[in-house]
Amino acid sequence: MKNLFLTFLLIFSCSLLHSQQTNIYIVRHAEKDISGKTNPNPNLSDLGKQRAEKLSEELKKIKISAAYSTPYNRTQQTLQPIAKLNTIEITNYNPSDNKQLAEEILKQYSGKNVIIAGHSNTVLEILEAFGAAKPFETISEDDYSNLFHINIEDKKVTLHSSRY
Repeated sequence: MKNLFLTFLLIFSCSLLHSQQTNIYIVRHAEKDISGKTNPNPNLSDLGKQRAEKLSEELKKIKISAAYSTPYNRTQQTLQPIAKLNTIEITNYNPSDNKQLAEEILKQYSGKNVIIAGHSNTVLEILEAFGAAKPFETISEDDYSNLFHINIEDKKVTLHSSRY
């Protein structure tokens, strides 16, 4: 009987490991404050702050294990409500090395949920770094509402796109 239980436990454990899902959520930062046009590192505008809260509300039922942001105010502030909700720190990443970002996340957070904030010229490249095809060629400078969800299970990459 003990051997049967151990066999069952081993099979059950292996099946859990086999069906492990990693979920990566990728967004562009919310609307930035353009009132000080010469500011190279602007904060979010009031509308951007509302969008950041809306993103947090959209993902509130998902336990986010890690948040990655470029070192700019607008990307950091976009993820602050989510980081606060999940009691996690925001980790900076280098936006010029998306392959390293993807490798680091997949190594450290396999089987978990991660969110990344990027820029109009980096979000689509981040999708590709995780093995997803770009759904379109560019993100317009005035488009802040894309929410990309990459699901990775058994090395199969699935991309879901929505707007928030």
